[in-house]
Amino acid sequence: MEKQYKNMYSRYCNNQPEYCERLSKFLLENLKYSNSQEHLYESTDPYWHMVHLQMKQLAGLSDHFENKTLNVSNEYLNVTRALFFNVEGDLIDLEGVLRRVHDENSIDQTPACSALIKVVADNDDILFAHDTWFVYRSMLRIEKKYMFPWHFTSKSSKTIPGHTISMSSYPGKLVSLDDFYLASSGLAITETSIPNNNDNLWNLVKPDSGPLTWVRGMVATRLAVTGSQWVDYFGKLNSGTYNNQWMVLDYKIFTPGSAIGKNTLWILEQMPNITRAKDVSEYLQSQKYWASYNVAFFPAIFNISGQPDMVKKYGNYYSHDMSPRAKIFRREQSKVEDVDTMSGLMRYNNYTHDPASRCNCTPPYNPAYAIAARCDLFDPKGSYDVPRMTRIPGGAVDMKLTNYAMFKNLEFIAINGPPFHPDGSVLPPFQWSTSGFQDLHDGHPDKWMFGPTYHRWNSCPNL
Repeated sequence: MEKQYKNMYSRYCNNQPEYCERLSKFLLENLKYSNSQEHLYESTDPYWHMVHLQMKQLAGLSDHFENKTLNVSNEYLNVTRALFFNVEGDLIDLEGVLRRVHDENSIDQTPACSALIKVVADNDDILFAHDTWFVYRSMLRIEKKYMFPWHFTSKSSKTIPGHTISMSSYPGKLVSLDDFYLASSGLAITETSIPNNNDNLWNLVKPDSGPLTWVRGMVATRLAVTGSQWVDYFGKLNSGTYNNQWMVLDYKIFTPGSAIGKNTLWILEQMPNITRAKDVSEYLQSQKYWASYNVAFFPAIFNISGQPDMVKKYGNYYSHDMSPRAKIFRREQSKVEDVDTMSGLMRYNNYTHDPASRCNCTPPYNPAYAIAARCDLFDPKGSYDVPRMTRIPGGAVDMKLTNYAMFKNLEFIAINGPPFHPDGSVLPPFQWSTSGFQDLHDGHPDKWMFGPTYHRWNSCPNL
């Protein structure tokens, strides 16, 4: 945790003291709002009981991290280092809300994530995969499995459906961040972020709008039995932060070899003061895939977030149907037959040769126009066609993948690190010592050249 905090946050407030004061004030006011609601409702309302338990967990984590005496009666009402680990996704949008001047220490540096849900063969399986796009200094990773047989309220004896959750995560986090959750309720949950290019929306984000997204996502995952319930719980109190397209796949509805039924796949999209949700199982049945790549699906979300103006100004990068990843997913998804071919697609980046990666740029291709970006491979002397396309230590930092069989044990295959080609012809492995970047990376290997890991939870004692 110390290494991860040093890498991510030891420089975060450098030259930005006014922003960090505004951030601390916002977070403290949000904590006070949440605490008051917890005390009012947690004994009768499952939503606020889950929030209360999440904050108790955070208090314990913080006390341990700061070498304080553990005390279950402690309330979490101070902004400590442990909170920064967990609000990382919310910070992506809070930097806009609180007018942070963008710099090399900003959290919001890369477009965030690719996801694919793919039906294979004659509906024999559903593959569920996600790539996180983030800063490379974040790449200390942990697979986690939480087993908390919590009750719906303090007065209830009924155990919550999401009592066991496995996830991809990081040191110090009580959540995934990526996000990638497999739950005992039968639900698999993931997301990709949606950029907001309408600054007026930031004025709607208030500390008392609701619990932040890092809390709301876990509340929904613990309480929901169905995709419909998940989007209802999540959308209940919209914080307007970490604005994403969420995908909720209900594996317990799926029967291999049978048609995709209603309520198999739900999506929800969020912007400040607005959410939209829909059962998109018919799309999954007819198209055989659902892809997500940081562009809103719902017209209401697309329009209010300022995307039409971005399409007019910069072209198809901001288009839902014609963006580079939309084209690549549409072209390549039919080639996915199994876990191996799905993994290959999720790590795909052939930017110097793929027509979908071409651009009106110098050089004439873009290493972020791929399923798994390599923003460190931008030409430092190049000129690119959309904002913030510049060489940074960031891009795709992982791949996670499950299917019907693995999900039964809440297991998944994972690859850590940016994509690379074994021969280094187009994508050399990322290496800190030869990169020229000065980002802190304590605890990291120098060269990131790792294959897939399939961790089986039953190999762990007492699980």
